[in-house]
Amino acid sequence: MATGPKSTGPKRRGAPIVVAGGANLDIKSRIARRTVAATSNPGLTSTSGGGVARNIAENLAHLRMPVQLLSVVGEDAAGDRLLVEAREAGIDTRLVMRRAGATGSYAATMNSRGELLIAVSDMRLIDNLKPRDITRHATALRGARLLVADCNLPPACLAALARLAVRAKVPLLIDPVSVPKARRLAALLRSGLAVTAVTPNRDELAALAGFRIVDETSLDRATRLLHRRGVTHVLVGLGAEGCCLSSAGPGFRWLARLPAAVPPRQVADVTGGGDALVAGFAYGLATGLTALQACTLGQALAARAVRSSRSVATPRAPRTTRLRERARP
Repeated sequence: MATGPKSTGPKRRGAPIVVAGGANLDIKSRIARRTVAATSNPGLTSTSGGGVARNIAENLAHLRMPVQLLSVVGEDAAGDRLLVEAREAGIDTRLVMRRAGATGSYAATMNSRGELLIAVSDMRLIDNLKPRDITRHATALRGARLLVADCNLPPACLAALARLAVRAKVPLLIDPVSVPKARRLAALLRSGLAVTAVTPNRDELAALAGFRIVDETSLDRATRLLHRRGVTHVLVGLGAEGCCLSSAGPGFRWLARLPAAVPPRQVADVTGGGDALVAGFAYGLATGLTALQACTLGQALAARAVRSSRSVATPRAPRTTRLRERARP
């Protein structure tokens, strides 16, 4: 099986992907030289739109995929900025709610190589969402070709979304976001609700499985466990080692390893790479690519993302446009 198992296939061609989860302001600092702890370090700081769900949605919009974002922002200047920038990127924001309070923020510090040192996530606004905030958008969710959720959603909201996806027979992909929030997904899977795909990194996979991932054997054991809990595709981000894709269904199990597409010396900022990987994989699942083709597309988007200092890399001009411009006298 050279290209891997088929994805779940497109549902309602032309329908959007709906991405539910975090939308916040990213505040990212990169230390210019050697990191010195417990003191001020010279470097550069930038702000941009962020949040796992918002980043995935923007990557999908750059792929010309119709995409709706289901999230919440504050009634403040940061919320105004996020909505304006999302619309300019091509994201449909009609499902984004506004609430009193501060828009979520993510403050990250990277070393001179672009590797994450520490981050602080303030997601109090989304933490207060209720299941009714999900079900009120049931019509839009049922009409999606694919649902993508991140575990910034409170557990009850994740469960409401998963139940709706199962009843409407809409494929659902869930990204764990972090080790603490991966426990929300673990509880959901133990409840027996089937999920089409999950996209943990190595540490998040350990949180889902309940044991450390230290070698190929434990990686294989963890992915098999998730398949037994109803997950069809497990895409594991392995950082500089690339990623691992495990797919399973009635009568088959398929495993592939893809190397990282970017050498460490070319990495500017790792924070957007995982979101780009998920977006490419989601796009492939929604458009009928094989799981391996979808994963390969995700790796290509991740490579572009980590070479950029932005949370979502600016898309390049189409190849045909570049060729025409080069051919001009």
